[in-house]
Amino acid sequence: MDIRLAKTKGGVILSGEIPQEISDSPSLELFPLRNGAYLLTVKGFIPGAASAQQKKAASASGKSLTDAEKALLRKLLSIKFESRVPLDVAKLFTKEEKELLEGLVKSEMVQVFHGGKYEKSGVYNVSDFAFNAVREPAQAPSAVQPPAPSADIPVSSAAHLEKHGWMILANETEARNFGNAYPDKVKSGEVMGQRAFDRQYYFVTKAFFASHEKEIMSSLGKSDKTPEELSQQLHMAPEGCRALLVHLLETGDVMEKRKGKFSRA
Repeated sequence: MDIRLAKTKGGVILSGEIPQEISDSPSLELFPLRNGAYLLTVKGFIPGAASAQQKKAASASGKSLTDAEKALLRKLLSIKFESRVPLDVAKLFTKEEKELLEGLVKSEMVQVFHGGKYEKSGVYNVSDFAFNAVREPAQAPSAVQPPAPSADIPVSSAAHLEKHGWMILANETEARNFGNAYPDKVKSGEVMGQRAFDRQYYFVTKAFFASHEKEIMSSLGKSDKTPEELSQQLHMAPEGCRALLVHLLETGDVMEKRKGKFSRA
C-alpha cells in the first residue's frame, strides 16, 4: 500500500491508498513497534492509549482565547485560504499581530500546511477549535468589538460565511481548499457547497438555508422572481439569495424558467 507524506510545520499530511476507515476518522493514533515499524490505528482502537500529541491538543482545546487573539483569528479568516501564505500574511499584520500569530501557531490553534502547491511557501489553516471559539457569541459581559462592515468582509471568505451564512468561491480550487480546511463542517452537512451554471461555488450554512427556505418558497409561490427582487423581501444581499436559490435548484424545489428568473418547481 503506497502512502505519501506531505510535511507541515506541526506534522504531516497523508495521501494515497488509505483505507476508508482511516480516511474517515478525524483522529488517528501512532504506536512504535520496533525500529522502523509503527502501528497506525483509528483513535480509541487500543483502549487507554493516549499519545503526547493528543494530550497537547487536549490541553490546547482547554485554553481560552483572549479578545486580541480572537480578533487576529477573524482577520486571518477574512483572507482567502489560498492567500494565507505566511510571507504574504506578514505584510498585512503589525508587529504585535505577528507575535500573537506566532503564539497561536505554537499552541496549534493555527497550523502551517506544507503540501501540494504550498509545499515551499506553506499556508495558514485555523484549527476547528479556534474557528468555533471565534464564532461563539459572547456569553458574559466583555469588551464587545464592533462588527466589521459587510463591505470589508470578502464574500469569498470563511469570515463572511460565518457572519452572513453564505459565501461564493470563484473556482474549484478555492472550493477544494475550503473543503480541506474545514472537512468536519462539510462532511457533517453544517456547511453545504454547490456549483452553479456560472461555474462559481455557492456555500451556505445549514442554519442559514433552513431559516430562509420556507420564506423563499412562499414568495416564489406567489410569482416568479429574480434574486434582486427576493433580496428586497428577505432584506439580504442579492448574492445571498442567489446562493439559496442555487441549493434549491439542486434539491428540485425551484427552477429557473429563464435566465435570472426563478419559480417554484
